[in-house]
Amino acid sequence: MKLISYLLLILLFLIPIDSIYAETPPEFWIKNMEGKRFRSSKQNSPYVISFFFVNCLPCIKEIPMLHQFMSTNYPSIPVLFIDPIKSDSKKDIKKFSKTLKVPLSLFYKDSFGSISKKFFNKGKMYFPTIVGIKGGEYIFRYTKIDEKILAEIKSLL
Repeated sequence: MKLISYLLLILLFLIPIDSIYAETPPEFWIKNMEGKRFRSSKQNSPYVISFFFVNCLPCIKEIPMLHQFMSTNYPSIPVLFIDPIKSDSKKDIKKFSKTLKVPLSLFYKDSFGSISKKFFNKGKMYFPTIVGIKGGEYIFRYTKIDEKILAEIKSLL
C-alpha cells in the first residue's frame, strides 16, 4: 500500500497539472468586437481561449505570438482573446488590437467577467491564461506562452 502511495505521489509531480482537468469546461456564448457570436455548445472542433487585459505586459508579448502560431499551424481553430476587466473599454481593446496587429475579430469583451469567472477557481484570475478545449474537455491550460509551451500545444491540438 505504501508503494502505491509513493508511486502516485511521484506521478503527481511528473504529470503537468496545467494540462489535465477533471471538470468539464463551462458552456458560454460571447460576441466578438465586430458583433459575431461564438457559442461553445455549437463548437465541434477544438478552440483556444486567451484571457488578457490591455495593460498586461506579458499579454502584449504573448497575444501576437499565440495569434501567429495559431494562424500558421491551425487557421481553422478559433482563438478567442477575452478581456474580462471592467475598466478596459471597447475603445481600449480596439486600440490594443491595432497596436498588436492582431485582427479585431479575435477580441471579445466579457464586460461583467461572467465568462472568465467560470474558468477560474475562487475568482482568482491570472493573466495571461490560455485554455484549450476539445470535445467538451480541457486539453491544456497555461499561464504563459513560450516556444516549449507552443510545442506542447502543437502536440495536443
